[in-house]
Amino acid sequence: MLNGDITTAKKYFFSALSDETRLSILYALKENGGMYVNDICKATGKDQSLVSHHMSCLRNCGLVNTEKIGKFVVYSIKNEIISKILDLSDKHVKDMFEGILSCEVVKNKKRE
Repeated sequence: MLNGDITTAKKYFFSALSDETRLSILYALKENGGMYVNDICKATGKDQSLVSHHMSCLRNCGLVNTEKIGKFVVYSIKNEIISKILDLSDKHVKDMFEGILSCEVVKNKKRE
């Protein structure tokens, strides 16, 4: 039972990382440090309601920290591990770019 729970949690973790908007938010936070939602919106070109929706996912999945300052919340990357995951995935994708883009299983899943 525990393995199933860990496998499911990993699936959800990678699912959180698989969304383009969430990835753009994470990279903005990685590059700029702590940011308010309005700053994230400007950096990603996304509207506030969409960013807020995705921030909830990133927060629940343990990818970002929140710090309340007055009425506002500052978001930041949770820890160095998350930054390293982004860096390692960048390296892997650059090395395996063509293979990843030609994977029929992933292409077919996107259409579902």
